Amino acid sequence: MKVGIIGIGTVGREVINIISCQRAKIEKLLGEKIEVQKICNRTPREEYEDYSFTHDYKEILKDPSIDTVIELMGGIKIPLEIAKKTLTAEKNLVTANKELLAIHGNELFQLAKEKDVKIFFEAAVGGGIPILSPLKESLFPNNFKKIRGILNGTANYILTQMSEGASYEQALKDATEKGYAETDPTFDVEGIDSAHKISLLSYLAWGEIKEFKEIKIDGITGLTAKDIEKAAKNNQKYKLLGEAAIDEDTQKITLAVKPILVGKGDLFYEVNGIYNAIEIEGSYTGKTIFYGEGAGGNATANAVISDLYKVINSKSWQR
Repeated sequence: MKVGIIGIGTVGREVINIISCQRAKIEKLLGEKIEVQKICNRTPREEYEDYSFTHDYKEILKDPSIDTVIELMGGIKIPLEIAKKTLTAEKNLVTANKELLAIHGNELFQLAKEKDVKIFFEAAVGGGIPILSPLKESLFPNNFKKIRGILNGTANYILTQMSEGASYEQALKDATEKGYAETDPTFDVEGIDSAHKISLLSYLAWGEIKEFKEIKIDGITGLTAKDIEKAAKNNQKYKLLGEAAIDEDTQKITLAVKPILVGKGDLFYEVNGIYNAIEIEGSYTGKTIFYGEGAGGNATANAVISDLYKVINSKSWQR
């Protein structure tokens, strides 16, 4: 397997580090050698001087020796161009870009199908939680009924801090100082990031990506200290949940993200801090829970490398 990596930020660095440190183990499981043919980043990095480096991602896309492109840039405009050209060139695509797939997934998945190549995106949902592969592969005999989850660690951390007495402003400041929140936390606190993720979970469960404007989204910015205090008095907490459900009669799929009160009997009640949890309800397995840290360079890089295994050994997820 010969790969090109576009974007050497926190996750990209860890992908290269894990491949370097665990090469023998990874290659044994892959069943073949893995070579990082070329890496692309806006600025050069001295620690990667042994690799073929470029500022121009088009060099990776045009390299006939590269069979799999790992895109770790974020955003939409340039990653969309990269994704289209990767698939058109009949190369496989591994990405952590949930926004890209939630907005343009239908187009990209169809293109991958036409070109007979694969898109894998385990790192796009849940960070280090292996949720997409079980949903698509281990649980596939089920008729899925509902998926719900705490899908954003930043929002969950803020709500946890507020339940312990902090104001929204104090909790956000703390999350930012600890590196849990971006300088612009809009996607996290307004529920947009969670909506991207529930959209992808819905696609793997039912084969349909909803138009993003059809998802009802409500974030946590409207919650006050009084709301949190009132909930606590009733032994409840607010959790920002993404939910997807299908009507068994009409087969209509509905998606929503909003703060929901959960009581002590709810599985999500004790999911605190930056942790994520996802519940999948199937016709045969009942309710299955996946729990873990939803972010972090190491955890996300692990998910990216797990997709390299799937490129070689698994069927395409595209329908």
